Amino acid sequence: MEKVLLLGYGDIAQRTAPLLVASGWQVIGACRNPSRKPVLPSVELTTADANHEQDLRELLEQQFDAIVITLTPSDYSREGYHQGYVVPCRHLQHLLHQQAKSPRVLYVSSTGVYGQRDGEWVDEQSPTEPDSDSGDMLLQAEQVILGSAAVTSVLRCSGIYGPGRERLQQQLKAGTATITPAWTNRIHSDDVAGFIAYLLEHSEHQEPVYIVTDNEPLLQADAYQRMADKLGIDISGLARTDQVGPRGSKRLRNTKLRTTGYTLKHPSL
Repeated sequence: MEKVLLLGYGDIAQRTAPLLVASGWQVIGACRNPSRKPVLPSVELTTADANHEQDLRELLEQQFDAIVITLTPSDYSREGYHQGYVVPCRHLQHLLHQQAKSPRVLYVSSTGVYGQRDGEWVDEQSPTEPDSDSGDMLLQAEQVILGSAAVTSVLRCSGIYGPGRERLQQQLKAGTATITPAWTNRIHSDDVAGFIAYLLEHSEHQEPVYIVTDNEPLLQADAYQRMADKLGIDISGLARTDQVGPRGSKRLRNTKLRTTGYTLKHPSL
């Protein structure tokens, strides 16, 4: 039985865990406060802080076949992003060089590493010039973990939606959202988890970087209208602006994801 470490045990890891259990993996989830996490059948939870090298050292003594990294910062400042993303990857890079047999590593990142603002088509080869602290620190973390001894894939996820991620829906209902001229891109949380599990089950697919997004970039106005139609609300009175906004404007290609053979459960919003 192969053993996988889910380093960071938030929503995506919790969705991934039962898929891996069903495929026969031994699943260990590590986070700072496992007592606050839901108990899932056949998933072992353990206490570990990814910022502490000694915690990681003790974890890696278990000799995992794969590690899935899904980390979140403790606070949303540049230093918080550095501590939440870069520091754990530096610790892991150091420790993986000491492993007799390195595990496969999947690092869940974000398309925030791309700073395009003019609706350009973007793929894995496009320039990464983030214009935010979070994007900058995520890119640094990617570079660190890709430089480790392990065979690593970085999964750059677009805007994740799904159960428990209803902030935008609440804004639409309250009429407080603003429509910009930006192109937007999304991926359902079940597809992030599904693609992680798929890659671990299909070791022949191990590209350094994958963009994880659905099949259809949408102008923000169209995305909001689709959501409003599903919610049964009228958004004709929403404020509009000519400014793109801090998240930029780009159209993401998921060609490399689709060529792996993975089938999206939610191909569009």
